[in-house]
Amino acid sequence: MALFDECFSAEADISHAPRDLDKFWAAQIARLKKVPLEVQTKKKVSRKIFTEQNLMVEYQSIDKYHMQAQFIAPRRLTGKPPLVVIFPDYSKETIAYKGLMNAGIAQLVVRMRGHEAPRPIAAQELPQTGKKEEKREQSYGYFGERLLEPAEYYANKIYLDAYRTIEVARLRREIDTSRIGIIGQGVGAAQALFVAAYMERGEALYLENPAFLHLDETQNISDADYAREINTAARGGGKKAKQQIKENLRYFDPVYFARRISASTAFSVNLTNKEAVPHGAFALFHLLKHEKDMFLFTEGDPVALAEEKRKTVSNAVRYFREKLLGQVADHPIGDD
Repeated sequence: MALFDECFSAEADISHAPRDLDKFWAAQIARLKKVPLEVQTKKKVSRKIFTEQNLMVEYQSIDKYHMQAQFIAPRRLTGKPPLVVIFPDYSKETIAYKGLMNAGIAQLVVRMRGHEAPRPIAAQELPQTGKKEEKREQSYGYFGERLLEPAEYYANKIYLDAYRTIEVARLRREIDTSRIGIIGQGVGAAQALFVAAYMERGEALYLENPAFLHLDETQNISDADYAREINTAARGGGKKAKQQIKENLRYFDPVYFARRISASTAFSVNLTNKEAVPHGAFALFHLLKHEKDMFLFTEGDPVALAEEKRKTVSNAVRYFREKLLGQVADHPIGDD
């Protein structure tokens, strides 16, 4: 209970929002609009060719970067299905949700910018024991680059990638473009929140352990790759540079544009998560003025985490069946 009370009391001081926040994002979106979509699709080999359409979709985003996403839509339905766009976490891969397909909902599973390359491997020096050096994965390092250039910062680019993804999704003739939901996992939740705020798209949002938000409080207590990358980069500068980095990050913190969001929003939050620390989710939750709900988990051992993932997926499917298909579950979301 003490942990819940601590997290629930988290509040963001939105008076710290950059004065030119909306002007900044209007300029960034205008930059994106100058980049042609250049959408290309390629059929993927699937054993379910008679029951689903499976495509690899490529398109251009800011800096003419080529984005990739997997589009999967059920074939056997009459009428056009709704769509759920899935933004994965930083340094993570995601897969389509079988339950959404079974429910008759199409999916667009996005690959985050820069994730076509494997994570870098570094040699780890060991004490002189006669053993060979071990190899370990490092994080990509993208969040530690160009922190003093908000218009060129990685978060800027992945937010615009999310915007462009929704633009591309709305061109798919196979789907009902009036019914689009979004799943955001970790940092992907910040992308989802951005498009909900500045594009006003997404009938419903489902945020799984949302991260990269309420940074004034969470940045120094998170064990996430992005947090370590930012902190490492900030250590190399003086006091003035550190303050500038802190101010620049506020352009990308969803708590400062939360009040623009009108979509129904559901949170799935583990109170013991050390990467997507829950204080950020609660700070955002308090700021949202429209329909919202939160599903909580409290255990962190491997068995509990596996069960959490199962329930999170189940809750997401029920949530979108209700919001996009109008199918209300016989029992409340979160119960099995």
